[in-house]
Amino acid sequence: MQKVPLTLIIPVYGRPDTLDRALRSIDGQDTLPEAVIVVDDGSPAPSAIDPDLAHRLNIRLIRHEGNRGPAAARNTGMREARTDWITFLDSDDYLLRGSIAERWQSAQERLRQGALETTIFGCGWIDFTANHDASRLRWPRPAAAPRAFASGCWFSPGSCVILNGPKAVAAAGFQDETLRRFEDVDWFLSLALKGFSLEILPVAAVAIERQRVQRPEQIEPAAAAIRAKWQNALDRALFARLDSYMDLEIAAAYRFRGSRLRALGALSASLAKAPRLSLQLSPGWRLESLSGIPKDSISLKAR
Repeated sequence: MQKVPLTLIIPVYGRPDTLDRALRSIDGQDTLPEAVIVVDDGSPAPSAIDPDLAHRLNIRLIRHEGNRGPAAARNTGMREARTDWITFLDSDDYLLRGSIAERWQSAQERLRQGALETTIFGCGWIDFTANHDASRLRWPRPAAAPRAFASGCWFSPGSCVILNGPKAVAAAGFQDETLRRFEDVDWFLSLALKGFSLEILPVAAVAIERQRVQRPEQIEPAAAAIRAKWQNALDRALFARLDSYMDLEIAAAYRFRGSRLRALGALSASLAKAPRLSLQLSPGWRLESLSGIPKDSISLKAR
């Protein structure tokens, strides 16, 4: 089996069934990463991995004794990675068949063509529900300006990016472990301010479970922490984008809760801080049907 010099990092808290599905989606690839690092972030029942699967995928299972959050789990994986290039996979998502080889080859070709090692390589993904219904294919738009990265994480970095880990850490440090929400927005904004950019590879690579579990009582203090961190570090226009995005997330949480008036109030605040003609603040996506994706590359149920 061919391997590429790439480390795949999976943070997990509970979710033994979806973790198994994620790992078996790696096992079903025609090209493997050099190593897979699974970071069990203090699950009540410690994660267990089939020994044969662990051997085939060169899995290193690392356990945090207590739950420290997704930033800490990804940081542990980055510290333990032995390759420069890394990628992440959330434990409730999984890879489409053949996608590791396609993404790696596409990224290497772009580097040969002159893309910098400060490029974050994103990809397309398929949305699916907890009932295993695939809905649509999303192609995130590329970006280079910090203004875009202050407007959200539209490119699903928890499962859809390949980047040079040591260069990212040297530029912006590790992810902020004090943040239990929006740690990805925070880190990628930090990277953008240091000159990193996002390029989208022409590969539909991941199936991502779409679910909204955010609660306003969790989102509002997390938004306050982000605002406090960046208020004096960004210029007025850039902070207004970030501030507006926090309101948009609060609006979404209240809408999901069914609190229409509070959702409308937060949305109005978002639009006032960053006037626009659509609700979307970040560069967003191009949506496609699934007609171009071979059905045998999608396996929505654990095998």
